[in-house]
Amino acid sequence: MDYATADDRRAYTETFIAQLRHLFQTDTDWNTGMEWVGARALTDDVAVVLYRDRPNGPVLGRRYDLPQERALFTDNSAKALAAEAWTGDFVDPSGPGEPRAVDWADGLCDTPGDVRWVGVA
Repeated sequence: MDYATADDRRAYTETFIAQLRHLFQTDTDWNTGMEWVGARALTDDVAVVLYRDRPNGPVLGRRYDLPQERALFTDNSAKALAAEAWTGDFVDPSGPGEPRAVDWADGLCDTPGDVRWVGVA
């Protein structure tokens, strides 16, 4: 797929988010106690996902630079990439995360400043 246009990149990002949400909601082998909080396309190429990995746990956030992620896999369709993220990033406990002074969670939860970010350098 040609990712050159902004519309193509945005559609890819939205498909990635939709598939990841679908996995959160339907993968009953792994989603026990997990909660989807929200997600959005931060830009045409960057997705932000908020979730809880355990009941009453903190809101955790992950940020995906999708061109970088696509480069890691042979099957780099949005759905395949979401499946890789699901199994690689979400099905095991994520750890405590760390606070960051960013606006990535704005509009996705009640207290975006309290989000604990995981796997973000």
